[in-house]
Amino acid sequence: MFKSSVAPTITLAAFQATPWADYYGTLGYLSIIMTILTVVIMPRAKFIQTLLVNILLLCIGCSVSLLAMYCCVQARNGDTSSYNSSASAVAGVWLMFQIFCISVLRAKLPQYNIPCIMWAVFANVSMTYGPQWPTMAYANSFALKLFIGFLTGFGIGAGVSLLIFPVNSRDVVFKGMTAYIASLRGALKANLDYMHALERQDMFAAQSTNTIGEKLPKSPEAKVFKQKMQALAALHGKMSTDMPFAKREVALGKLGPDDIQEVFRLIRGVMVPTIGLSCMADIFVRIAEDRGWDRDVDLADATLDDAHNESEKMRIEAINEWHELMRHLSQPFNHITQTIDEGLEHVRIVLQLGPKKSWKNAGKQDVESEGTDPRPGDKGFFTVFQHRSVEFVESKKTMLRGWCHLHGIELPGNFFEDPDRVDFEAPEWMNEGMLSDPHRRLRRQLFLCLYIEFLLISAAKRTSYLIHAVEQYRDNGKLSRKRIVVPGWKRLRKWFISLFNDNEDAHGDSNDGMTSEGHRAQVYLGDAYRKRKDPEHLPPANAFERGGEVLRKIAHFFASPAAAFGLRASAATMTIAIVCYLRDTQAFYTEQRLFWAQIMVSIAMSPSAGQSLRNFILRAGGTFLALIAAWVAWYIVDEKTAGSIIFYFLTMHIGAYIMLKYPAYIPVGVIFQITVSLMIGYELQVRKLGVERATSNGQAYYPIYELGPIRLATVCGGLFVAWIWTWFPYPITERNQLRRQLGSALYLLANYYSVMHEIVRLRLRNQTGDMTLKDSPGRRLEKARNKLYAKANLTLSSLRAQSQFLKFDIPIGGKFPREQYQRLINQLQSILNFMSLVSLASYSFQELRQEGEEQHGLAWVHQFEKLIGQANYTSEQVTTLLVLLSASIIGEQPLPPYLKVPEPYTLGQKLEEMDNKLLSVRHIAEPGYASFAVIQLGTRFIHDDLRRLVAGVKELVGELDFSYHIVSTTDPDREQSEETLVYTRTRTESGTIDRTRTKQD
Repeated sequence: MFKSSVAPTITLAAFQATPWADYYGTLGYLSIIMTILTVVIMPRAKFIQTLLVNILLLCIGCSVSLLAMYCCVQARNGDTSSYNSSASAVAGVWLMFQIFCISVLRAKLPQYNIPCIMWAVFANVSMTYGPQWPTMAYANSFALKLFIGFLTGFGIGAGVSLLIFPVNSRDVVFKGMTAYIASLRGALKANLDYMHALERQDMFAAQSTNTIGEKLPKSPEAKVFKQKMQALAALHGKMSTDMPFAKREVALGKLGPDDIQEVFRLIRGVMVPTIGLSCMADIFVRIAEDRGWDRDVDLADATLDDAHNESEKMRIEAINEWHELMRHLSQPFNHITQTIDEGLEHVRIVLQLGPKKSWKNAGKQDVESEGTDPRPGDKGFFTVFQHRSVEFVESKKTMLRGWCHLHGIELPGNFFEDPDRVDFEAPEWMNEGMLSDPHRRLRRQLFLCLYIEFLLISAAKRTSYLIHAVEQYRDNGKLSRKRIVVPGWKRLRKWFISLFNDNEDAHGDSNDGMTSEGHRAQVYLGDAYRKRKDPEHLPPANAFERGGEVLRKIAHFFASPAAAFGLRASAATMTIAIVCYLRDTQAFYTEQRLFWAQIMVSIAMSPSAGQSLRNFILRAGGTFLALIAAWVAWYIVDEKTAGSIIFYFLTMHIGAYIMLKYPAYIPVGVIFQITVSLMIGYELQVRKLGVERATSNGQAYYPIYELGPIRLATVCGGLFVAWIWTWFPYPITERNQLRRQLGSALYLLANYYSVMHEIVRLRLRNQTGDMTLKDSPGRRLEKARNKLYAKANLTLSSLRAQSQFLKFDIPIGGKFPREQYQRLINQLQSILNFMSLVSLASYSFQELRQEGEEQHGLAWVHQFEKLIGQANYTSEQVTTLLVLLSASIIGEQPLPPYLKVPEPYTLGQKLEEMDNKLLSVRHIAEPGYASFAVIQLGTRFIHDDLRRLVAGVKELVGELDFSYHIVSTTDPDREQSEETLVYTRTRTESGTIDRTRTKQD
């Protein structure tokens, strides 16, 4: 807050010097505004990048404005009067052109919103006074002072940003890592609380139906766990977009860019199994729905005698079994959760994250006074961590014995050491085949137990990888001294190219996936999403056709949404600017400072009506608060100059506090600081220059108690005009953008599934290649999967945040199906989570081969690989289905009739048929068996979510129905229709194809 207040205060105080005031004159207030708009609190890499773009666009804006003023002077044709209609008309055309270019740039590159605001201010001010200059000498002098005033603000802002409490992007990432580790620890603690709750609660019961028609788990522990995971996912998305800036930073630090990337990759690895643990409550919900249990009834304390029917009896039995199982698992879960928690704390201490006092004295404890085991931060902690992890892996056998005993399976003492012994007899239900109901129900219960164990083991294993990496950094001396970290040529080249591309992900400072202006986060979906084949044109074959393609690209540009937004913004700006270009109102326009309203239209115009209304409310509220604060700061010191500057400095902290504490309300903080600066700065400017010189620019003098309401009125007027033009000539609503972004999320999910499908196939068949080589198939696919996962999380976080802006949309016609959209967003998140788990489980097979488990364990894995090569375990049809849903949502087209979700491939049944011993109880302790269980469950739940997803999309866009069918497409008995319009192909028993065509009446 201090840093954000220093720069404008320095500029305001400097204006009290006579040479400064004489040079800048009535344009001095613009330097103060520029120090605010440079946003000195940004990290260094972002600040320098923004500053460079600011200077570039300022130079472009100054050049274009000089050209415009030259045209205005030429249009006067020697006329020296203050008003000339030709010059005003020319200025209006140039103003529209500049606002159009600025708005298109804002729409195409949202990350350059601040530089575009700078250009817009320069364009509006220069085009307001430009028609009044009789000669180019006046125009050149005005443009030069304006240009230097902007650069002065940039210079003071740069000095404050780089010299006063400097913050670099690496610090932002390190703080993000600290928060990431804390969030992971909190999530694991919440998971442990939920596991303890399963010892006494009815895990199948539900609370009241929520606002989107879902019955969520009744357990408050599950709800807390979900909330923590959503916050962690949002933090993950933000860190993914902050990481490139940290790697490009020039700084004095300890870890290099590659080291930071590696640490983030390893921390991210701990998050994936944690996400899987958060899905346990959803899994119980699915089980209850599949079995048709009444989830409104809580049977946690019920006995079998309380059951009213067979279904309730089965449910009570399942609840009691889970209570017993979770009691068996309670102690091991406590130990492994504490171990992982201490491991993450050890990582934080070794990396020297967080407050210095929390890690400075780590590793120096008196071992004799505090026990023999090393504590987090000590050098021997890694060995202790590994030992505890192995103990938990061994406790898995105790859990499996308890499960077997619960279901009447008596295991010999050394069964898991020699699982192929002949004196073991399986119970009768295990010999009934996989399709029997008891077999299916109990195997699912076993798979769920293995699911929990596997994810905790995976979390511990990935934490050990993280500990090993950070201890290597400590041992090789990287963390003991600082050095100059300079990005390589390759990174600098990529950074320079990214400045002019719109294929970079952009993210705001808040964790909700929205930018400071309320726009959604920009996520680059890939070339395939945008560059599509033209069904009306073949590729150009000669120079003439290539020239025609250029003309078509120009036409496509003017038909793009960015150009449409630019046209709206320029028309809205001219709605107010026209007052300046008419003879009878030009003086009134300047006297009453209507250009403030004009500037607000240019910089506050938003692509949708909901965002515009939100910005209207926020900026109007911020201006009103600033009005009160400016009055207090001015009158509390009896209008004394020195006291006013001091209280101005203190008042600016309020705006900085809003920007830092509530990133979603950055517009409030910015306009608060600008309004306070304009009001107090203007009064001090008049006091320094005198009323006569202060009014020489045509602006009437008003005392501060009148200037404040005028400022509020002009701001509200400009915002109102901007909001009107989001509705006229046709509205661009938040609903439309939410729908299109949902389609984009579906496309990303299809892309992610395609990559996940291929990488799982390679891992299970041991075909990933050498993962240490960058060009190996497994390495390239894993890199693509991580990028897509970050993009998908960022998009889903943005979807959730953007759905909150629907309240600002004025409802016209029927209500927006908000509940349906919320359900679809939740289903997309669930699918993404289970896809990640399937990928994680497949990676464990690769780890088993690398680590070399016990001989019989590897033998089981080799046999599994041999059989898996003959089976298809996932379906490419899922990718096709998701792309089809995406196109249907974006294009507002109904789904094709009879659309079916591909059935999940019953891998367990197939493997049972090929080798009935592979998945028997003899191998349940094998490490690969648990991985297989997670793949089975994940694949099953992905397809369950796909069915709900298709039904939800069908509810929104409908299903194509030609209305010629005797049986409707929505009828479940439609397959029995005897009449159809298409050929039917049936294969006879002899193998010949019989083609028939029935006649339609």
